[in-house]
Amino acid sequence: MKNKKSVWVIGLIVGIVVNFIGMMLGIEHGGNIRSIYGALLFGGACLYSLSINRISRISYEREFPNLVEKEKIEYRDERNAAIRSRAKAKSADIIQWCILFIAALVFLVSDCPIWIVFVLVGLYFLKSGIEWYYTNKYQKEM
Repeated sequence: MKNKKSVWVIGLIVGIVVNFIGMMLGIEHGGNIRSIYGALLFGGACLYSLSINRISRISYEREFPNLVEKEKIEYRDERNAAIRSRAKAKSADIIQWCILFIAALVFLVSDCPIWIVFVLVGLYFLKSGIEWYYTNKYQKEM
């Protein structure tokens, strides 16, 4: 199923239809984006985008099989794995501080319920706890 182009073409068509249904129902009934119409729009757009991506990748793999094999070898390379690992760590640090900034902004500026701030701070603690767990685990392994 991963490399079946017909499955992804059907997914593309279904995504467009679901997106169109969401738009039509939203316009017809005057619904806001948080309603079921928004969920239909979101689901259709995700399915549409995923299908376009997979169709283009399958076409690329069929057209350039030697380059695909080279990409797979480079992806498994130890140096590239270390680079990806460092990039993920750096992006996690940036997201961590963005979550705390958004929590502070919501708390100070917005008139939102306090549970939103607690959820954001909880996400920060969850990320920190997971980071601590894996740091200890990998230190014991190495």
